[in-house]
Amino acid sequence: MSVGASLAGMEVVGGVDSDSAAVATFGKAFPKAASLHRDLLACSPTSILKGAKIAKGDVDILLGGPPCQPYSINNHQRGTHDARCGLVKSYLGFVSYLRPRWIIMENVPGFASIEEGRFLAQLLKSLRNRGYKTSFSILRAVRFGVPQRRRRLIVVATREPTSLDKLIDRLNGVDESLVTLEEAIGDLPEDVSQGSRYKTCPTSAFQEAMRIGSDDVLKNHVCSGLGEINLQRIRHIPPGGNWRDIPRDLLPEGMKRARLGDHTTRYGRLQYSEPSFTLLTKCDPHWGCFLHPSRDRVLTVREAARIQSIPDKIEFPQKLADSYRLIGNAVPPLLAKGILMRVKTVMH
Repeated sequence: MSVGASLAGMEVVGGVDSDSAAVATFGKAFPKAASLHRDLLACSPTSILKGAKIAKGDVDILLGGPPCQPYSINNHQRGTHDARCGLVKSYLGFVSYLRPRWIIMENVPGFASIEEGRFLAQLLKSLRNRGYKTSFSILRAVRFGVPQRRRRLIVVATREPTSLDKLIDRLNGVDESLVTLEEAIGDLPEDVSQGSRYKTCPTSAFQEAMRIGSDDVLKNHVCSGLGEINLQRIRHIPPGGNWRDIPRDLLPEGMKRARLGDHTTRYGRLQYSEPSFTLLTKCDPHWGCFLHPSRDRVLTVREAARIQSIPDKIEFPQKLADSYRLIGNAVPPLLAKGILMRVKTVMH
C-alpha cells in the first residue's frame, strides 16, 4: 500500500509491522520514513506514534491491512477467536490518535462475511462513532492493471464533505486494459539466478512501469527448488493444466481420493495469455497455480512481485520464505494507487 501511495504522488510518513522482514524491506524502500518494528497486540498506538514523533495532523490518509488469515475462507478455523482480530481494534486506536482525513483499510472478501457480517458492521459503526462517513466494496485487482485475478475488500472512511457512494461507484467502474502474464513477465529470463539481466527491452507498458528506477541487474530472480517427485509430476502439466494432468500413480495419496472438480488450481501451470491466479504466501504447487508457463519450476520471487505489480526496484530478503510471504500478503501497488488517485480527486 505504501508503494501504491508513492506511485500516486503521496509522501509516505511511516509504517509499522510486527514482521521484522517486512519492516526491513519497507525501510529499504522508504529510507526517509519511520520504519517501526512493533507488535500492535503488545504496544499501544499512542506509545508507538509518540515514540516516532508522529502527531495528530501529520497524516492525511491512514492505510492499513490487518492480517487476512483470521477472515479468509481458505482458513477452516477462521473466526474472531483468532487473537489477530484484535489488530482491527489497534487500527482504530491509530484513527483516534491521528484523526486522519481519510482511512483506507484492506482485507480479503471473507472479512465481510465473518460472524455473518457483524464484525465488519461493528468496525464501520466504530468509525462512524469517531465522526467518519464509511463505505466498503470488493474490488477486482485485474481491473486496475494488475496481472492477477485477485479480489480484495476495501473499507473507505472520511471526515470530509464528499460522497463516498460516488467514490465507490468510480472505483467499481474502473476497467484498465487486461494485463496478461506475458505482458507482466515476458522480459524476464526463464533461467533463474540472483545476478540475471533482463531478457529483452520492455515489450509492454506494464514492463516499462515495473522497470522504472531499477538497474540492469535483476534482484531476487530466484525460486524455491522442487523435489524429484514434484518434478516428475509437473512435467505432465501443460499451460492452463493442473493436478488432473498428472498420472494417477504419481499423485500424492490424498489427491488420489479427490474429485476431478476439486482443487482446480493445485499443481496449476500459468498461461502467458492470461493473468495469474491469486498469489498466496507460499509458492508451493501443492497449494495453488504457481508453476511457470514454460519451465518446470515455480515462480521466482521477482516474477511473483511482478504479478503483484511491485516494481523491480523493491528489494526483498535473501530468505525465500520471507520474500514469498511478504509478496503474498501485499496489496498490489497498482490497486492501491488506483484507489488513492481517485481519493485525491475528491480531497478538500
